[in-house]
This record gives sequence, structure tokens and C-alpha cells, in this order.
Amino acid sequence: MYKERLLTPGPTPIPQRVLQAMDLPMLHHRSDVFKKELIKACEGTRWLLGWDSDPIFLACSGTGAMEASLLNTCAPGDTIITVNGGVFGARWGKIAERLQLQAKEIEVSWGSPVTVEQAQQAVLANPHAKAFCIQHSETSTTVLHPVAEVLCAVKAAAPKMLTIVDGISSCATTPFPGNPSTVDMYIAGSQKALMLPPGLSIMVLSQLAWDSVEAGPKRSLYFDLAGERKSLKGGETSWTPASTIIVGLNAAIDMFKAEGLEPIYRRHELLSRMARRGVRALGCEVLAPDAPCPSVTGFVPPPSIDADALRSAVRSRFGIRLAGGQGKFKGKVIRIGHMGYVDPFDVTATISALGLSLKSMGAPVQAGDALAECLKELDA
Repeated sequence: MYKERLLTPGPTPIPQRVLQAMDLPMLHHRSDVFKKELIKACEGTRWLLGWDSDPIFLACSGTGAMEASLLNTCAPGDTIITVNGGVFGARWGKIAERLQLQAKEIEVSWGSPVTVEQAQQAVLANPHAKAFCIQHSETSTTVLHPVAEVLCAVKAAAPKMLTIVDGISSCATTPFPGNPSTVDMYIAGSQKALMLPPGLSIMVLSQLAWDSVEAGPKRSLYFDLAGERKSLKGGETSWTPASTIIVGLNAAIDMFKAEGLEPIYRRHELLSRMARRGVRALGCEVLAPDAPCPSVTGFVPPPSIDADALRSAVRSRFGIRLAGGQGKFKGKVIRIGHMGYVDPFDVTATISALGLSLKSMGAPVQAGDALAECLKELDA
């Protein structure tokens, strides 16, 4: 028997402490008890993100928050600039199409990060665009975009252009990519490194973003950010919140405070190095070698090895669930999620299982050698 291990880029494992917090009797979302939980969640999120104003909590997945960001700031016919270097970067364009916005895409090769020069050129070509939209971590290609540098360049060229960052799979794995002078809207999601079930999105907004929201068209009832901000001042949300997940968020942030932000970031960097070193030792090609993401490692199996068959073997033999490729990487790539409640021995178990499965499929690999490479990072 092997215990189940979830090493996907979302959802991710949930600590027992968080599960126990969410297993308490259901709280009514208009009660004084829940108001205290909501206030604590606001305080904890401000600490986690280094943000001065209260966050907005939406009962939806990260895609809902991406849509809400554009619904509240843009009107039909407006132009936005998007970084399209993977499945989630392309999603900005799909949302824009539904909202009747004009998306000017910066097309980036899958597996490569966007450059400051590409961003500057796009902004100079579209100086009146309403927003610049980018992923921090492009989960489908396992790239970490240089968001802090890119947004500094955007703001230098167009100070009033809104900058919107999808930090869903980077939040709590790597430092916040800027500050309220460069980041206008930032989105996080519960089912990634926040160690929670799916169903809660978190947004923080700069004063420039709030000014745009207040002045913008009211195009949605449920995703009315100005309404949510007004409700939050009274200690409530506009609609029924993901109350149980918010309670769990408080438990998760307590764990983050005990570990410390810098140790958390170092741990994710270590897990990323271990995973990359291990799969290279197994003869695999690692994605995003120049801009690896601390949250997830992607790789192409050795020649003649089917990626989905390898994932299936690892799951059926050893109980470890990995993620497959998306979009043009579907059926070609395997992704190891190592964010949130994951430690180095989850990674060593995964590399061992991959090595043994590859060997059983006829690949000339030695699982022990790959494991030894992993341990070199841990023992450094």
C-alpha cells in the first residue's frame, strides 16, 4: 500500500491543522463570529501580501477574479495588453473577447518568459490601453515571468495604465512582484500555495485601480468590486461567501507566520531545484530552464516514453498524482506541483517513483542516481 500524494499545480494538499479549522460547526456568514474571522482574514492577507488596504474575497475560482478585474475597470471597446505565453496567458484574451474588449497580445514562446523590451514595445504601440495583464507564474509552461521588472517598465511608459497580475500560482511561493505603485490589481487563489480547497479568490487593488472601479461601468451584479468594498466596511461580504474556506485561510496564515515568509520562499526554491535536478538525472528535458517557477516543475519524458502513460504508472504503482500538459503541451509534458503543504521528501518520493516507473517502461535510467542528485540539493 502507498499513501496518496497530491503533487499537482492545484488543487494541492491541505494540512491537518487547516482541515480541523474548517471542520468546526458551520458559521452563519452574517454572524458576529464570522465577522471576526473575516476581519482576521483581511489582516492576515495584508500581512501575507505586504498590502496596506483590505483585500476583496470572491467565492469563485481564479478565472472569476480575472474576469472581475476587467469587468470592473474596462468598457466595451477598450483596449488591453496581455502577455500570452501559455494557457492562462491566453485566457485574458478569451475573457476580453466575451467582454467586447480589444486584446493586443504579446506572444511569448511557450517555456520562455516575457522580456521587458517586449512589454515596452507593446505599451508604446498602444499607449492608451486601459490595462496591462500578465501572469506571474504561467502554470501551463512552468515559467516565472519577471513581473516586477516588466511592470516598472510599463508604469514608466504609461503611468495611468492599470497593471493586473494573476498571482494565483505564485502567491506564497515567491515574493510579491512589486508594490501599489507598480501593481494595481493582484489576484490569488485558494487551491494553490494557500493550502485550501478550491472556491475562494482574493484580490487587492491600488488606489488607481479603485479610482477606475468607482468611475467605471457597473457591468456585473455579483462581481461588483465597489459593492464588495462597501460591504466589507460593515464586516460582511455582498453575497454568501466561501465562509468555511475563509476560516481555513486564517489557519493557513497562522502557519505561514510560524514559518516566516522568507523561509517559505526559500523552501519553494529548494523544492524547485530538487525537482529539476532529479528529472534531469532521469534523462528528461526540463521546461523553462531560464525562468523556472518555484511552484511547479514541468518536463518532457525521455524519447519513446509516453507522458500520460508515465503519469498513469506513477499514480497506479505509487499513489502519486502528477499533472499532464495543457494546450499544445497536452500529452507531451508532465508537471510536478510542489507548492504549499509540500516538503523535500514529497519531491524525493516523486523522483523515486518516476525513476522506477521509467525503468519498468524500458528507459535506461537509475532511480537511485536521480534520488542522489535530489539529495545533493537538500544536503547543500
